[in-house]
Amino acid sequence: MNIWIITTGNSDVQLKNKTNWINLYREGRRGLERDYNFQPSQKEDDVIFTVPARVMGVIYGTQLDNNQLDKDIYQDLYFPLLDAFSEKLQGQNQPDRIIVILTNQEAAYTNPEKKSPYWKDTCTLKPIIDKYLQTKFPKISKIEYLELKPKSKDEGLDNWDQSLKLVQQELSQSNLEFKPLDNIYVSHQAGTPAISSAIQFVSLAKFGKKVKFLVSNEYEPENTRFITSSNYLRGIQLQEAKVLLERFDYSGVESLLKPYWLDCVTPQEQKLRDLLKIAIQWNFANFDEFAKGLGETAQERLQNWWWTGYEASYLAVVRLEQGNTVEALFHSFRAVEGLICKWAENTYHTHIQYKPDGSPEIKSSISQDLPDYTNRLYSNIQTQLKKKGKIGLFSESLYQLLQTAKPECQNLTHIMSIVWGKARDNRNPLFHRLLGLQEQEVFAAWDAQNKDAWKHKVLSCLNFVANQTFTSLPKASLMYQIHQDLKKALTDYESQAFSDLN
Repeated sequence: MNIWIITTGNSDVQLKNKTNWINLYREGRRGLERDYNFQPSQKEDDVIFTVPARVMGVIYGTQLDNNQLDKDIYQDLYFPLLDAFSEKLQGQNQPDRIIVILTNQEAAYTNPEKKSPYWKDTCTLKPIIDKYLQTKFPKISKIEYLELKPKSKDEGLDNWDQSLKLVQQELSQSNLEFKPLDNIYVSHQAGTPAISSAIQFVSLAKFGKKVKFLVSNEYEPENTRFITSSNYLRGIQLQEAKVLLERFDYSGVESLLKPYWLDCVTPQEQKLRDLLKIAIQWNFANFDEFAKGLGETAQERLQNWWWTGYEASYLAVVRLEQGNTVEALFHSFRAVEGLICKWAENTYHTHIQYKPDGSPEIKSSISQDLPDYTNRLYSNIQTQLKKKGKIGLFSESLYQLLQTAKPECQNLTHIMSIVWGKARDNRNPLFHRLLGLQEQEVFAAWDAQNKDAWKHKVLSCLNFVANQTFTSLPKASLMYQIHQDLKKALTDYESQAFSDLN
């Protein structure tokens, strides 16, 4: 059995002319809750007229039973989407059952103004739609109807969550029965976006692979077509992927789209997959693996010892945008301290050795190039350096190396004083407590008042250490451009994936 489920909207029934309107309105206006003297409005660049759906139903629908008027006034009506759908549902696709979803917000709008959504309700169109569908599909003896009836404005049909609940309730609580072998056609375009979305999700959940979506365009009826549930679900998930991409959730995008990847890969798909692979490594802070996937245009940047520091700082910005304040603070501090370490390894590589785990140590031979360095260390660290001939290159030993080599940053007003001052003092207490971390605490840890000031201070520290002049953290990061490339790649993949449906 073929079952067709249709949503209805404010523009489903229109007027080809308004010759009969004045007389019909005079007779039918008594049926209106409020008489605002509704008149047909001509559509821009068209000869068609529109009237709010509830008004159209009251004025035309209630007078279709008048045998003298019936044929004449029915000819006034125009059904753009229903005409396109009905033309497509012929032959083996012809429906055996038709279920029409109407809207009725009378409980939500007890005293409706002229512009109220109440007037766009389609419940009064029932006699018009009934006549239309039984004319197009005469073998169907009875058209079935469901009404979406919100109880308040808060549950209105523009509310996505409430519309989903209403649709679920109507399809589950009604006496409608569906058999496993039924073919389900769903036309969801009419009505509010919230209703359309709800019908899509409920249909996919209830009918799975059995559902086909019948879509059209009022202005291009020749493009009316069926879309299978798998393609439709992929379309929905592509929209979800775009949302995940905006949140920099590259693993989430990959997981969502991976089931649709082909054995015979298209260029658009390959591009997207390659970029996601690169981005995922960056999101895990695996910058070396990230670098391997970059093209020739990035090779010049990769030759610079300081590039990973800027990537780590941009990762801090991304984590803050994701609401992960702990990692935002961690990566911002790690970016600067890690860059100082990179600077030390690059500048004084002859005095650096590495432990088995790869962590660097500074040898006592550093006194040959920086004779004042040892005297700047805490006494216990001095003793360790003299005794072992080396000390771990982190925290105080690292900071004093930079201050000795670049005396200007010893000044308490210098930008770098934040690193070994307030930022270091705040880092451990914030990391070691099992409490929430607010954005403002991240900024305060860097002696900043807001997000922009925080980013500026981190950038200024990096620029000082690397002797660079970048003007923003995104511009300093290779990942920023990869992210832009990913957005375009996802759009290209979407266009290619659905090119056969156009």
